[in-house]
Amino acid sequence: MSGPASVGPARRRRRRLAAGLAALAAGALLGPGAGVARAVPFCPQWAGFSPANFPQQPHIDNALLPLVPGAQRILDGRSNVNGQPLAHRVTFTVTNLTKVIDGVRTVVVHDVDYSSGQLAESELSFWAQDVFGTVWNIGEYPEEYANGKMEGAPLTWLAGVDGAVPGIHAPWQTPPVGGQRYNQGWSPTIQFLDCAQTIGVGLTRCVPAGCFDGIVATDETSPLDPASGHQRKYYAPGVGIVQIGAINDPQGETLVLTSASQLDADALAAVDAVSLEQDRRGKLSNPVYQTAPPAELPASSPADAGPAPVPTPMPSTPPKGREPPVRLSLKLFPGAGTVTRSGRAVVDVLCATPMNAIVAHPGVCRGRLDVYLRGGRTRIGTARFAVGGGNERMVRVPLVARAVRALHRGARMPVIARARATGANGGSVAAQTSLTLVANPSR
Repeated sequence: MSGPASVGPARRRRRRLAAGLAALAAGALLGPGAGVARAVPFCPQWAGFSPANFPQQPHIDNALLPLVPGAQRILDGRSNVNGQPLAHRVTFTVTNLTKVIDGVRTVVVHDVDYSSGQLAESELSFWAQDVFGTVWNIGEYPEEYANGKMEGAPLTWLAGVDGAVPGIHAPWQTPPVGGQRYNQGWSPTIQFLDCAQTIGVGLTRCVPAGCFDGIVATDETSPLDPASGHQRKYYAPGVGIVQIGAINDPQGETLVLTSASQLDADALAAVDAVSLEQDRRGKLSNPVYQTAPPAELPASSPADAGPAPVPTPMPSTPPKGREPPVRLSLKLFPGAGTVTRSGRAVVDVLCATPMNAIVAHPGVCRGRLDVYLRGGRTRIGTARFAVGGGNERMVRVPLVARAVRALHRGARMPVIARARATGANGGSVAAQTSLTLVANPSR
């Protein structure tokens, strides 16, 4: 999961870019050439990271995480700080720099976070794609800022230093929905651990930058910090991440892609210069960062890497000013088809405002969620809900006693979940989804 600036132990780094695609268990993910596994707690074991599997010069063209020098993405939204929603902007740029970490020459990405217009974090992150097409995150150097002053980079981690290991963020093939959670990076010294799982494929999302199909959605959590909830990320082929949502996350970060562009040579050179200066600061002051050689500019032009992917809006994008006032959609959260011992079904409710313009129009969807036996009109549960625009929430629906008894006797219960809600402007919206309930006595 991702956040503007992570502080304290056992908290996820939550990088937007680092949120990559969820994967299968290690062997299925990595394909041929698997290397030596390294122990990672909680997440399923993975294998296959070996410097021998990476080219001498990095080139990242994985469709779901393309990192071409000069590509810049801007995401806007909000996050909660001390209970207050604050405007949040993230700008990440693929630089023309490379840096060798743990025996692999990586691509350097410059990632800058602003909270209410104030710089909160400036990060250099390091990425590489192996010969099979899998993209790895190999380290991060995040400088934290307060009141315009740099306060240090205590959450720095580099693969191969102090037991830290890299993580997979875009596998060589798209994993199936509901596969095992996998490790996206692990540093025991700063207690950073992210685990992810694929929860949707072939989806469509509309954001200010356009409408995109073929979306892959992931759910990300940290076993070291269960109270921080879940974060949902949506990746579009040829573009990367286009939307972030939160579930039961106190930080409640929501972001949407507002700009995807390719910098010209002068603009890229300026970002390279800023990134080189940050690299030098890290070499002077951070013990972990001092273990790696300095970042370098290539001898050739970034144009050699080919054109950067630019998002293309789908023709179905509604004309400006004619979008529906609020769109509410329902979908099943992985594992939520089970019913708890107390007899509550869990349904994941997503409240999406037009084009997901959650920055200017936060909005709220308020309404009722009903669960019916499939094929009939028998209602077996109902619950009220309120979900902020651009957010998701797991709504627990108390079921009638006879349904609970049947489930705990081992029955599988096909149902329809229907929701009606009122949007921020008073307009009525509705949605439904099918699911099959089963009992889970352990919950």
